[in-house]
Amino acid sequence: AHEVNNPISGVVNLTMLMQRIMKAEGIPPDRREEFRGYLSQVAAETQRVGRIVSDLLAFSRRSSPQREETDLNQVIHRTLSLLAHKLELARAELRMELEPSLPRIHADRSQIEQVLLNLVMNAAEAMPDGGTIGIRTRSDREEGEVHLEVTDTGTGISEEHLSRIFDPFFTTKDEGKGVGLGLSVVYGIIDAHGGTIDVESWPEGGTRFQVRLPFNHPEGNNPA
Repeated sequence: AHEVNNPISGVVNLTMLMQRIMKAEGIPPDRREEFRGYLSQVAAETQRVGRIVSDLLAFSRRSSPQREETDLNQVIHRTLSLLAHKLELARAELRMELEPSLPRIHADRSQIEQVLLNLVMNAAEAMPDGGTIGIRTRSDREEGEVHLEVTDTGTGISEEHLSRIFDPFFTTKDEGKGVGLGLSVVYGIIDAHGGTIDVESWPEGGTRFQVRLPFNHPEGNNPA
C-alpha cells in the first residue's frame, strides 16, 4: 500500500502544480517547458503504479497456466517491441542471438511475456548510465530444453543479496522503486512451467539470468 500510495501522492501534487500554471487562455509560453516536465513525471509515476499492480496481481494468481504451442523467439520480438521506447530512454543497447530453429515450447504466452518484461526491465534498471542488454536463445535437444539468457552490463548483485532475489518482497532498489515481487513472479511462472531459473553476477559488474524450459514435456511439475 505504501509503494502504491507514494506515486499516487506524487501525481496528485504534480497535477495541482499544473493546475496553478494553467490560465484561462492556456499555458503561459514561459512556463510550457515546466508544464511538460510535470506531465512527463505524471506519466512515469502512473506507469510505476501500473507495474506494481501488475506484479501484485500476478503474484496472487493461483490459476494454472493456459498453455499452447509457443514460439519463444516470437514472444521475445513482441515483448521488445512493447519495451522499445522505455529501453531507448534508459540508453540500453540490445544485442540478440536467437536460434532460428528453436523448438516450440508448451507455455502460457502471456506469462512468458511477463517473464521477459521483468527480466529485461530489471536489466535496464541495473544500468543507470546505460549499457548493453543481451538476449540469447538456444536449444539443448539432449535434455529436451530451451534456454533463454538475459544479460546486462549493469552494477551487478552483491553476493549477500544473490541468494534472496527470488524471495517475495525482497528488493535492493531504493524506496519507491519497487515492491520486490518482479523476480518472485518470474520464479513462480518458470516453476509452474516445469522449468528452472538461475542467476550469476560479478563484483566488477554484470548479471546473467538463465531460464530453462522443457519442450518435450508439456506438463509442468508444479502447476501454479
